[in-house]
Formats: sequence, structure tokens, C-alpha cells
Amino acid sequence: MTEAGATNESDGNGRVAEAGFVETFAARMAAVRVAAFHAEIVRLSGNRLLIESVKPLFGRMRWIFGLAHNRSNELQPDEHAELCKAILGGKAELVDTLAYSHIELGRETVLTGLAETLEP
Repeated sequence: MTEAGATNESDGNGRVAEAGFVETFAARMAAVRVAAFHAEIVRLSGNRLLIESVKPLFGRMRWIFGLAHNRSNELQPDEHAELCKAILGGKAELVDTLAYSHIELGRETVLTGLAETLEP
């Protein structure tokens, strides 16, 4: 099975290499790491209601983060680091501001990815 836009080419040894497979795989792994970061933040909250409420959403979160993989690779590590510093520093208002900004900055990329993926 090939990803959208990928082409099959023989590697001369009877195997089929998929153009774009490595990029697609890397994007999926980045999405898994980003989802794991968010899951850990939820777990560290200690809020059992939040933890149990969010558990069913983690699969969908990985998929959504995969739609925004270009942004994830470039910007999110810095945003996540700043969020962690604020959380560990006990700066609740800064955490609130950074989290809002983090969500807002990713919104357009995710919506674009959804529009390209979902049928109209």
C-alpha cells in the first residue's frame, strides 16, 4: 500500500521502494513523540478525571499531530520546552498563556491537513 503521492519503483533486486516512505515514516514517528509528550503532561497533572477523559483521544491525537508534522518538526520542540519550564517553575499563568499560544499556532496547519485529508 502506498501513501498518497508516493510512487513505486523497483530497486533492481525485485523489491519495490516507495518514494516518500521515509518521510512518511518520520512524520508518523514525530506524531507519536508529540502525542506521548501531551499524554505525559496529562498524566503529570494528577487529575484523574482529566486523565480518564483524554485516554480515548490519544489515537486521534497521533493522527492529528501527523497532519501537522512539518510544524511539529520545526517549532513544537521549542514550544514544549518552554511549557515544561513554566510547569516546573510553577508559573500557572505563563503555562496558560503558552498553552493557548501553542494551540493557536498549530490550528491552521491542522485545519489545512484535515481539509486535504477529509472528503468535502
